Amino acid sequence: EVCTILGIPKGDLAITHPTNKETDVEGFADPEFLRNETGVKINEYVRSKEVFIISSGDCNNINNLIMELLIVIYACKTSSARKIVAVLPYLPYSRQCKMRKRGCITAKLVAKLLCNAGVNHLITMDLHHKEIQAFFDCSVDNLRASPFIIQYI
Repeated sequence: EVCTILGIPKGDLAITHPTNKETDVEGFADPEFLRNETGVKINEYVRSKEVFIISSGDCNNINNLIMELLIVIYACKTSSARKIVAVLPYLPYSRQCKMRKRGCITAKLVAKLLCNAGVNHLITMDLHHKEIQAFFDCSVDNLRASPFIIQYI
């Protein structure tokens, strides 16, 4: 829908993972190998291009969403994309941003994973705490939805 509004074509990408029985694994090097793993295939040329990856933020299966996102980002990076911008209206694990007893700061782990996968810029909305932006080794735009929502209340 975003591409339609902007008047640009959507990228040609194939994603397969074990939870999606309908996914066609044709075109992957070894479909048997991917039976229980997420697989990504970029079907177009991204070398030296600025790539925007927009994630819907499906909260029903957040772990699959993160793996899928990381693999897509890394596939773009290894295909020599000039810049990779991740647009995540909801940043997974952003509520886990403080140290708990014998726990970890999971939001920081997600930030490091995204940056190491190849994200150069992140656009997100309403982070649980604005300090999460410091976890990233790339630029972060934390957009606020409240000014727009207040108009309709």
